[in-house]
Amino acid sequence: MLEIAVNTINRAVPREDRKRAIAAAARRVLELYEREPTPQPPRLGTEAQRAVMRYAEEEDPYREEKERANRVALGLARELRGELEGLSVEERLRRAAAAAIVGNVIDFAVAGHEFDVEELREEVRRVRFAVYDLDPDELRGKRIVYLCDNAGEIALDRLLIEVLTGDLDAEVVAVVRGAPIVNDATREDARAVGLTDVCRVIDTGSEMLGLLVTEASGELLEALEWADVVVSKGQGNFESIPEEPFPDVPVYFLLRAKCRAVARELGVSVGDNVALEWRPGEENVRRWRRLREGR
Repeated sequence: MLEIAVNTINRAVPREDRKRAIAAAARRVLELYEREPTPQPPRLGTEAQRAVMRYAEEEDPYREEKERANRVALGLARELRGELEGLSVEERLRRAAAAAIVGNVIDFAVAGHEFDVEELREEVRRVRFAVYDLDPDELRGKRIVYLCDNAGEIALDRLLIEVLTGDLDAEVVAVVRGAPIVNDATREDARAVGLTDVCRVIDTGSEMLGLLVTEASGELLEALEWADVVVSKGQGNFESIPEEPFPDVPVYFLLRAKCRAVARELGVSVGDNVALEWRPGEENVRRWRRLREGR
């Protein structure tokens, strides 16, 4: 998390303020560790980024990379859309899910993770799943909240959402970040890739890595209450949601395991692609009800 904070500092913080910025991020991370022995990585990352951004000159220091990722992914999405024609619904869903997961390699925020966006085309065509729990019959006609992750990848999320709404008659609400944080997708990115033409788009209410439900906007909480199913993209959401208050609805985690910790938790290898069904436990649901009563 501190490595990512340093990356943001080098992009956005004036040289004379950089030492103060990294000290502020380190203090905030230590405070969280003092409060609990194993704080959520997305919480650590969010708070470190917030500490750093108080010193930043730019609101969105990753803007250029995000715009480039959106352009490249849009071109790939156009090609893949044609390749989906004529396939069975089951295969269209599988291919579109594969594209959305492969798009998850467009991530500047994972330490030690590198990618070449020009190789994404070949990645999609040869993708394999270590875990694949998606079932068209479980998604058909459902109300789905789709939690987006990064810019660029959001263009490939659109492909999957088109299958959900067009082939499976689902009603989808897509969720992006409420403000810029690292390379995560915002409403600006959703508009850039045409996602707003496909489904309703809302936001989390603030900048956050992963989904921090206790900080979520009222609009997002209402959407989660409305949903029959949640589709969740990326490592950050996977690392946060099981520790958060959550309604009693199934979640499909779609991600690539990009670090050893997440791969170990999933029982897969680093680099594997996963579409895993997860159901909230009693404690998640109990905390959700308390949260909603409090609001």
